[in-house]
Amino acid sequence: MPDNVDIASQNEEAFRQHQITNHREKELPVNGRCYNCDEPTEGNFCCKECREDWEKRKYFDSQRRIE
Repeated sequence: MPDNVDIASQNEEAFRQHQITNHREKELPVNGRCYNCDEPTEGNFCCKECREDWEKRKYFDSQRRIE
């Protein structure tokens, strides 16, 4: 029979998985322009470096809002 610590641990893990699942962002719509440098492209980004730069900037912006 599980004790209170086991139940709390199970609840915490279920909550964590729920948060991870719901946190995933929706895909960016393809608009024919790079989201980082605005160059014409067939996808969302013209190159790997632009994608990485955009992701870093978005991450740092989200961190600034928390503090």
